[in-house]
Formats: sequence, C-alpha cells, structure tokens
Amino acid sequence: MKRILFAAALLAALPCSVSAQVEKRVEVTKAYVPSVESAAKLAVVPDMTDTVKMRPEIDYTITPLSLQTTLATRPIRPATVTYWEFNRPLPFYLKAGAGYPLNSVLDFYASSQNPGTGYVVGYVNHEGRYAKIKNDFGIRNNSTRMLNRIGAAAGKYFGKHILEGDLSYENRMYHRYGMYVAPDVTSDMAPGAMADYGDANIAVRFGDDFQDLSRVNFEIAIRGGLFFDHSEWPDYNDKARQTTLETHAKIARGFGRHRLAAEFGYTRLAGQKAIGLYNQQLIHAALRYGIEGGVVRLEAGADYYHDKVKTVDAENYIIPFVRLNLNLGTDGLCPFFEMDGSVDDNGFRSLTRQNPYVAAAFWQTKSSVDYNGRFGIGGSIWRGKFDYRVYAGFSVRDNHPYWYVSDNYAIDGEKTAVAGAMRPALARQTVLSFNGEVTWRPVSSFRTELGVHGYIYNDDETKLHNGAPSFDGSLSAHYDGRKISFGAGVYLQSARKWSAVFENTGTETAPGEPVMQYDTFEAPFAVDLRVNFDWKVSGRVTLFAEGRNLINRRLYEYPFYPEYGANFTVGVKANF
Repeated sequence: MKRILFAAALLAALPCSVSAQVEKRVEVTKAYVPSVESAAKLAVVPDMTDTVKMRPEIDYTITPLSLQTTLATRPIRPATVTYWEFNRPLPFYLKAGAGYPLNSVLDFYASSQNPGTGYVVGYVNHEGRYAKIKNDFGIRNNSTRMLNRIGAAAGKYFGKHILEGDLSYENRMYHRYGMYVAPDVTSDMAPGAMADYGDANIAVRFGDDFQDLSRVNFEIAIRGGLFFDHSEWPDYNDKARQTTLETHAKIARGFGRHRLAAEFGYTRLAGQKAIGLYNQQLIHAALRYGIEGGVVRLEAGADYYHDKVKTVDAENYIIPFVRLNLNLGTDGLCPFFEMDGSVDDNGFRSLTRQNPYVAAAFWQTKSSVDYNGRFGIGGSIWRGKFDYRVYAGFSVRDNHPYWYVSDNYAIDGEKTAVAGAMRPALARQTVLSFNGEVTWRPVSSFRTELGVHGYIYNDDETKLHNGAPSFDGSLSAHYDGRKISFGAGVYLQSARKWSAVFENTGTETAPGEPVMQYDTFEAPFAVDLRVNFDWKVSGRVTLFAEGRNLINRRLYEYPFYPEYGANFTVGVKANF
C-alpha cells in the first residue's frame, strides 16, 4: 500500500512524464470543475448593427468533486461570450422631434441579432424644414427641404466570414428659393421651383472584417444603383436618369509585423434620357505594404486609375499612398507624414451631391483628381488628458470644380433674373493649409475641443472665385453624465466669394452676341452658435433639445441661398 501511495505522489510531481508512461485509467478523489460567477455588464452603448465579439473577464471559483479522469494535463478552456449574448440591445430605436421655424426629424431602426446566425436591420430616416426663408432680394419663395431614406440590411455568418446585403432608397428635395425674377420680366424658370433627386441602391458583400490578419482576409462586393431626377425645369420633360454598377475585391494577409494588401475595383456610370450621351468607366487597382515596428509604423503603396469618359480620350493616374508614424518613446511627441488622393467623377449624380442647385442634366467630361500631403506632430500628454495634432498640408487639385451662379440675365447692366442655377467650371487649384486640433479631458465625463484651419489658394488658371474659406475654426465643450448630457459650440468661417455670370442682352459687341458680365457674391464671416441637451428620463427614454445659429447670423452654404436663422428642435429618443 505504501508503494502505491509513493508511486501516486511521484506521478503527481512529474506531470510531463505521466502521459508517456501511464496509459491505463485510475480512480482519483479530486478534480476541479469551474463555476461561473455573475459578471458586471460592460459600459458599452450598443450599436444596432454591431457584430463584434467581446470576451469579458469572468471570475470563477474551483470546487472539488470526485470523478473519473485520465492522468493527462488538460488546460481549462477560457469562458467566452459574444457581445450580443452578454449585452443584448433592445430591438427598436426611435428618435422623433420637431422645432421652430417649422422643422422635423425622425429616425427609426428595428433590428434582430442571432450570434450564431446573423442579423437583420430595417431603418427609416427623415429630416425636413418647411418655413419660408427671405432671400437676398427680400422675397419669400418656397424653401421646403427634405431628406427621406428607407432601407434594410442583413447579414449571415459563415464561420469567420459574413454575407451582407443592403437595399435602400433615398429622396432629396430642395427648392430654388434664392432665385429672383424682376416684376416686369417674363421667365420660363419659376422662383421656388423644385429640385428633387431619387437614389435607389442595392449592395451585396461577402468576406472578412480585416481585423485578424494572421490568416488571409478577403472581400468581394457589388453595388447597383439607379438615380432619378424629378426636378422642375423649363422644357425638361425627358428627365435625366443614371445607372451605376460597382464591383470591388480585396485581399490582405499579415506576416508577423508585416502585412500585404491588394485591391481591385470597377465602376461604370451610364446616363439615360436627358444625359444619354454620358458614359464613364473607371478601373482602380491598389497595392499596400505595412510594417509595425518599434520605432516606425508604416503603410505605403500606390493607387492606379484608368478613367474613360465617352467622347474624350482615356486618362491614367497613379496616386501615391503613405502613412508614416514615428515612435520616439513618448506619447507626447509623435511625428507623422501622410500622402493620399482620389479620383472622383463629375457626372450629374455626383454634381447634385456637391450642389443640389446645379443646372438640370449638367455633367462634365473630366474627373477631379486630388493629390494630398500632410506632415506634422501629434500626441497625448498630462496622463492622456490633453491630445493635440498640429500639421501642414499641401494639395494639388486637377479639374477642381469652381461653382459659379449661371442662368442669370441683365438688360443694359440691370439684373433681371438671378440664381436660376449653378454650374462648375474645371481648373487646377493648389492649396497650402495650416491646421491645429486640441482636445482636453480634465475628467472622463467632460471634454473641450478646439480646431483652427487656415488655407492659401492658388487659383491662377481661372478668374472665377472658388467659394472656399481662407479660415475656419471651432470651439466646443461637452459634458456626458449618467442622467444629463449637454454641449455647446461655436463654429467660425471666413467670408467666401462666388462668381455670378450674367448674360447682358441690352448691349452687344456684334449682332446676336450678348456681353457676358461677371459679378461677385460674397457670404459674410460666419459665426454659428449651437447647443444640445439630453435628459435620460429612464434607461429607455431620453428627451433632447438642439439649437443652431442661436445668435441669428446670416449663414450660407450656397450663394444666394441663406440658411435658417435661429432655430431649435426638441423631441424624444427611445429604445424599446
């Protein structure tokens, strides 16, 4: 008996050799079974479309229990739980409000999530303003503006991959309330005429999230879209439509501190009816290499674009890409250097998103090409309470759109019709910028933010004004409490200038050749004071209030189209 006890003790002291020497099963008196304690919920606000898996730390105790086992070492498998099992959000979210001058807002989301199967989300978004705004000629035309969106998204998990789809329709409605027509002049364009755009899209994606690059990550995506123009315009019965087809593929893999990625995309844009001559194909390929070093963190590569617009020669562009960050051993001083760029089409759909008051069925045959560079320093000091970023930037913008007010008329120099529409002329622009951004968090629930940006433009290729500010800045403060949250901010923007081109029909250089007269519209220095307030009545209901332009300044986003004066919105947010 003593020999048996001695042998058992020896086996317990040498667990690594036991499995190699002992193959039979024995009866032991103690084993360990973990029991899970209750876990405190994480302070995470749920995103209704979030699919991230979280592994919270869970305390456990070990209780002895007699059972039969083998003499082999087996580590305890750590407990895991998905975010949706740990903190399952309520399926519905609603935000509804109204304000003065008459405006409204509505957001509604309905979602369902199964951590082992997938998710589905449906949503409705609405923003509207309805009060008439007095334009620069003292006239109150129809100023209604609305954004309405409805859609659904769904995802199905296949192991570590996901199949996702999205179906949506968006309608944007504006009115040309800034327009003026002299009382004794007849015009085909009516002041306050509607500019209305519809956009239907369907998209499908299959692949990974590119977070864990220890294995190959990939994605394949396709999107189809149909754009409608329902705008009111003289002799515009064959209203423009545009189709979009996009395909995209990406693959990436990490190798220790290194990673490689490649991407390919194809876009086809085709006009119909009033813009039937528009057809554009854009091919995009990109390569990326990254390294995570102790001192250097670098991602570098290049993007290649082949751009072919019908009726003009194809263009090819190579745009370098760099993200360089240096670790000098302190969080308070982190130099960085960045280079990037883009190629963006100037089809009718894109122009309506840049400026909704664009002339009907207008498009350009060249894409805008941007080359950007930034360098500076950033960091976090005072134990993370003070973050800053100071940098300079330089951009070369080929085929940059210079928006000017068109479809204006004058008789012997006197303006008779103004602000009928806007069009972009394309020219090269270079920009030098100086930027500073600061965030101060004395406590976790309070922060202040300051941003200052200055710009120097070179617009020598055109005599048109660029409509851009030479300075903008912001200062804001935010408090986030358990029951009450509020914030206030002031947003500044220097004066901006646009060109307005008039066709002077009273004076002619030759029979039938009117003189083109250039004028300037200047938006004054802008100061926009905003506040917001949230009161959490319960865990599910929050009352909110938002105020904008509270010092009642004359603000402009587009020439001749002033925004609301002082205005506010109040309402409720609810989870149920």
